[in-house]
Amino acid sequence: MNDFVPNMYVWEMLLDSNRTNAYIKYIKENVKDKVVVDCGAGSGFFTWLSILYGATKIYSCELNYQSYNFLRNKYRTTDQVEVLNIDIFNDELPKGDIYIHELFGHCALTEGLLFFLDNCQKQQIHNIFPNNLKLISCKMQHLQQKPVTLEDFDDSKMDKHLIDYFKLNNKKIDPNRYLYNTNYTISDKETIFDSNIFDLLDLKFEPTGTHTYFEAGFNDEYYSSFVKKQNSWEIEKQVTHPYLAYPAYAESVLNRKLKTL
Repeated sequence: MNDFVPNMYVWEMLLDSNRTNAYIKYIKENVKDKVVVDCGAGSGFFTWLSILYGATKIYSCELNYQSYNFLRNKYRTTDQVEVLNIDIFNDELPKGDIYIHELFGHCALTEGLLFFLDNCQKQQIHNIFPNNLKLISCKMQHLQQKPVTLEDFDDSKMDKHLIDYFKLNNKKIDPNRYLYNTNYTISDKETIFDSNIFDLLDLKFEPTGTHTYFEAGFNDEYYSSFVKKQNSWEIEKQVTHPYLAYPAYAESVLNRKLKTL
């Protein structure tokens, strides 16, 4: 198979086993005989894995046109998959049993998560995963961070299916310095949000530390953005300021959208 694969950061992010293995475990255990909506499909790995584990139908939703064309070509002969070029923040979403998303940046709010939640809520869609979130504010000292090179990369925790997917797409397994090994000391940890992810729309949290990180949960199983080994989220960029500034921006945009309905 010699498909064109967009050279995007989404492939390097898949090598963050702390994050990706949580998604793999959830998909393996939950998608059989279900309709899955892959919200922001990117490389198409979660779509492919859902096929493998028995989903009856997968809607692979992607706005980026390059990625959409790649996905459309990749799954053109796969009856279970329908690839849609839609905006998951604004457009009507297909009906499904499970909606998979990965919309977390260094600040959990700033890659459109709030707008996705708002769009889902308007359509009475609540079965999205990860479905729970914790925000933890803390103080940090003694930060040391180093990009991971191919020579440094530890593939011991890579899932077999992820390795297979890279091979199927003729994609080299290489972190390209987009993963980070880190050491740090934290103190004064305070959980400022611990709830269903839709409760983020209330925008009621008050971080006090220098840094704020998140833990995303598939029900009661969580993964953290603050791990020290081969993390795709840079620890030094998980500062508190965006959690103070971004909610006001998001609230104003959401209010404007509501007024135009």
